[in-house]
Amino acid sequence: TSLAAVGFVLVCAVPPAFPQQPIGPGVRDDGWVSGIAGTAFGSQTQANATFAVEYGDDIDSHAQAYLTLSYFENLITQDLRDDLAQLSANLTATTGIPWNLHGSDRGVTLVAGARYLPVPTGLIRPYVGGGAGVINLDRTIADLRVGEVTTSVLNEFGVGSLSLATKAITRPLIEASVGVAFYNGPVYVDVGYRYKRAYRINSNQLGFSQGVFGIGYRF
Repeated sequence: TSLAAVGFVLVCAVPPAFPQQPIGPGVRDDGWVSGIAGTAFGSQTQANATFAVEYGDDIDSHAQAYLTLSYFENLITQDLRDDLAQLSANLTATTGIPWNLHGSDRGVTLVAGARYLPVPTGLIRPYVGGGAGVINLDRTIADLRVGEVTTSVLNEFGVGSLSLATKAITRPLIEASVGVAFYNGPVYVDVGYRYKRAYRINSNQLGFSQGVFGIGYRF
């Protein structure tokens, strides 16, 4: 709600450079580029920052195509956090030396998709959409005292995953989206929600949500 209010105020505060008009022949109002910030969250992951850049183009008055490149600070699952906390406690008890293992799964996604706009004109234009693409995950497990131990923790204690122990992996991903876009001349503001699900990650799936606020330029 607060993000939507901010987006509405920002758009309304900018004087319209062009009168609002439907997209059609002779009207160059059919593409955009935007920068996006937000938060990724979910039952499997803790809230963390996300950033993205997006390019889009209108297919017709009710449909848009888009391509989004997103960065996620840390998508590590809660199960692995719990395993690392338990291993830290066991190592501390066994060695008498404090251990504090922590992990990070930095993610990058590239998604191509389409959106449907039930209201194709005006200042406020809601949308629903979906797409598909890939996710790249790069895991690091470290201790504050000894540094990076991703491979050692897997080999010696079986914590982690073989596919992510020595290199980043790329897996298929799907996305569903809903949101509201605010238009005022060349100014474009997007307040929305995305749900992403990645497949074939150690025979499991990784699902997470993304709240986004984007601002860009229509051309």
